[in-house]
Amino acid sequence: MVQDLETGQKWQFLCNSWLAVDMGDFVLDKSFPVASEMDLKRFSNLFFMKTAKDFRDGHIWFSVVSRPPNSTFTRVQRVSCCFSLLLCTMLTSIMFWGVPNDPSEQKMDLGQIEFTWQQVMIGIQSSIIMFPINLLIVTIFRNTRPRDRKPTKCLKFKSRKQGKTGRVSPSAPASPQSMRREVTPDAIVKDIKRIAQSLSKAIKSPIPQLNEADFSKTADINTLLSLVEEIIQQQNQTSSEFYSNSCKKEGHLLLTLGSVNLQESSPCGSPVAAEEPQRRSDYSQYLHRQLQHVERELELLGPEHFPEHGHAQALQQVQGMKGLLESQLSSSSSVSGDALEASDGGRSSCCKGGLPWWFVFVGWLLVAATSGVSAYFTMMYGLTYGLDRSVSWLISMVVSFFESLFITQPIKVLGFAAFFALVLKKVDQEEYGDVPIEGGLSEGSDVVLSARRDSTCSFYQPPPPTDIERMRSNMIKEQKVFALIREILAYMGFLWMLLLVAYGQRDPNAYFLTRHIQQSFSNGVPSTLSHKDVFSWANTTLLDSLFGEYPGFITDGNSKLLGGARIRQVRVRKGSCSIAQAMRQSVPDCHAPYSWEVEDMDSYGPGWNHTNIPPDPSPNASLASLTPSPWQYQSQGKLRAHLVWGSLVLYRGGGFVADLGPDRESARSTLQHLFDSTWLDMFTRAVFVEFTVYNANVNLFCIVTIILETTAVGAFQYRSELQSVRLYQSTGGMHIFVMASEVIYFLFILYYMFEQAKLMKQQKWAYFRSKWNLLELAIIILSWSALSVFIKRTLLGNRDMEYYQNHQDQFASFHETAEADAVLGYLIAFLVLLATVKLWHLLRLNPKLHMITATLQRAWTDISGFLTVMTIMFLAYSIASNLMFGWKLYSYRTLMEAAQTMVSLQLGIFNYEEVLDYNPVLGAFLIGTCIVFMTFVVVNLFISVILVAFSEEQVHHKPSEEEEIVDLMLLKLCSLLGIKCKKDEKDGGKESDHIATASKEAFAN
Repeated sequence: MVQDLETGQKWQFLCNSWLAVDMGDFVLDKSFPVASEMDLKRFSNLFFMKTAKDFRDGHIWFSVVSRPPNSTFTRVQRVSCCFSLLLCTMLTSIMFWGVPNDPSEQKMDLGQIEFTWQQVMIGIQSSIIMFPINLLIVTIFRNTRPRDRKPTKCLKFKSRKQGKTGRVSPSAPASPQSMRREVTPDAIVKDIKRIAQSLSKAIKSPIPQLNEADFSKTADINTLLSLVEEIIQQQNQTSSEFYSNSCKKEGHLLLTLGSVNLQESSPCGSPVAAEEPQRRSDYSQYLHRQLQHVERELELLGPEHFPEHGHAQALQQVQGMKGLLESQLSSSSSVSGDALEASDGGRSSCCKGGLPWWFVFVGWLLVAATSGVSAYFTMMYGLTYGLDRSVSWLISMVVSFFESLFITQPIKVLGFAAFFALVLKKVDQEEYGDVPIEGGLSEGSDVVLSARRDSTCSFYQPPPPTDIERMRSNMIKEQKVFALIREILAYMGFLWMLLLVAYGQRDPNAYFLTRHIQQSFSNGVPSTLSHKDVFSWANTTLLDSLFGEYPGFITDGNSKLLGGARIRQVRVRKGSCSIAQAMRQSVPDCHAPYSWEVEDMDSYGPGWNHTNIPPDPSPNASLASLTPSPWQYQSQGKLRAHLVWGSLVLYRGGGFVADLGPDRESARSTLQHLFDSTWLDMFTRAVFVEFTVYNANVNLFCIVTIILETTAVGAFQYRSELQSVRLYQSTGGMHIFVMASEVIYFLFILYYMFEQAKLMKQQKWAYFRSKWNLLELAIIILSWSALSVFIKRTLLGNRDMEYYQNHQDQFASFHETAEADAVLGYLIAFLVLLATVKLWHLLRLNPKLHMITATLQRAWTDISGFLTVMTIMFLAYSIASNLMFGWKLYSYRTLMEAAQTMVSLQLGIFNYEEVLDYNPVLGAFLIGTCIVFMTFVVVNLFISVILVAFSEEQVHHKPSEEEEIVDLMLLKLCSLLGIKCKKDEKDGGKESDHIATASKEAFAN
């Protein structure tokens, strides 16, 4: 806020920034527009100002540390209120523990600490109950007026303190020599004109004898003093008021004399009561002091600047005006004394806001009463409780404390700020009000002289521009150091939370569960199976493992079978392939391998004939008749199945399905019926056995799919696909910890979103040209994608469990839930990958790693060329090996397998014997040329390019600014730890890159 002390006019500026070389934007010049009333009453401004002020003053816990200096609510009173609140909360929480609790309430444990929701709720209730009592005590302390003190003690103490210190300050009085150098006739003329204009404005009349133009041109000191003397005499004759009614509306009467700003104030700095007699007396005193100042200037100027007898006449005129004012002051002092005393007393009792000063004793009495009573009853209650109840009460107490610290008090502050900004819309005058000027108007003329600056003093000489620039550069580096430290700490917290979330979604017991189930169902399975072998395996191993010793559990009774199991097959149509012309006489029919184009989707009768197709069941039929026949095709959507990747092809989720039933007998009869009806024949291409189990010991669901597939050669290959899913996170002691980690992780994501949004706003399209910005963007997108998939998995799991609860004898498909869980696992894995890659960005501050990055950038053109050559040669050898050995050797059966084998060859993991045994000549030639060209030539040239670029980078390497920042950070760290650092001074003592050698070596290594 800027105020014209002459006219009282005020202007507000909304800056919200520092003008300094060591804070904010490190600038000394900025332009701020004048804030209008609408700007001041804008919600954002009012809410921000009120919230910032109330957090410093209104938050009972934080205000102990951040109490405003001008607040009458002392720190001792604030600590006492906190102590009272704590004791009262202890009492209310310990009283609640006298109420019997529910023994069936679920307990939660965090490591060795176990707690229930009752403890949490008691803590919250206790804090809410004691909030009004604490608010009453705080209100009494905050609104009690301070007790009036005698002003003389304050002045004596201030003068004694200034005399003891003896320090030179900018406000110290100037020396007579410097005053003599500053006093000129023009300065005296300006001061007298200001007095005349102020008098004219105060009595609301123009300057006599001269118009405004002549008055501004007049430079004769004697003439101007005559005008001032005439105005004062006129005022004495007419008894007019210096302070008119119009001036009352403008507030304080503030006048300016040169560089001196004077305002009527009490001896201790508080504003004087604005009574009319006192205003006239204060203004007369002010004029008397200004005339004393003019007299002192005339004495310092001397008679050499005046015409003959002009200097003596000027001094006589000033002394005459002082005599007139002294007579007026002596006559008005006796009249206004009693009135001022009465007005001050009345104003102190009725006009000032707040409670009387003695109400502070009421506040202290309430603090003592609440604290004493609470402490006494807490002690008496505590003697009757044992260890368990005492620990539970302590947990409630801690919850209540943190609830008051982080919930109740902030909600109170934000609520008041929102109400203030939305409803009242009133500008806080404490933020934009008048700033009292210290010092009274009755301290003598030396105060006016002491307030005038000595322009020759070193305090008022600006520092050289080079020093300012160096200070700005140092502060910018320090700011970057702290920004770097914040970035490292934030990233470490982010990575820690991410790893907690990632491993919180996975259980190491999942591997053992899937391994156990795989071994149980694959026991005794040969490498190839015929149609008869498939039914033999199903009647023995499958049924023995699926229906174990305990009803409803598989194998050894640890995993519960959810619903039933089903067996499904996919088939191809008859005549699905064409026979060569020469062989049609010998081979009447052929059946193609499985593909989506030749899949059979027709409905049949028993024995795969079209004559006994059962009719569609009616809506009123029984549940058994509503079950589709194993000879009818069912779509993927109806079966709630999923696509299955086999060893050969990708299979649809539909097919011909037979439910095995809830027990061993029904399953055996179903399998026997299918075997007798030739359910598996030459058109069958894959058989799937699907079921879901739940192991309560490790809280894991396992979705099992056993696959038997054939390539139309008549032999089935066995493989299994199992996926473990954790749908319920509420068991185990780490659940609360994992949930808190997930919440904190997404708070980090919101923080990084805010930072990236600021960067995007600053850099615009250039933002997308930085690979690190794209990495941050990818992490944010993957995080929100993982959250959406997590929500989808939860909804799908609830849907599947609801279906199982309603159809416990039927197959319950959890395939969609398993797919969502797999996608969630992939997203989290990529998140960990990208977050680990981001660690490289932080390690760029290491000089050696920075040199490696610069080397790769320098050699990127050559590297890209060699990568192209390596890719071409790698692809050529992969295709050649697949064409030569793919029909005979397992490692080359597909192009992808051949490519993996070529990569293994470069790593030294290769089976030479199988290739040499198959074809010694071609095998040796292929392997030998691959090793020579790929390993000895291309790879070594590739490494040579990188080494040459590294040598060039060592020669032309330029230290980056970030290395200097790291040096400064290590220097500050060494200084904090008390380690002596060696400083390398350059350029004649200028500030340079100083850092401890041992610390730098440790950081580089």
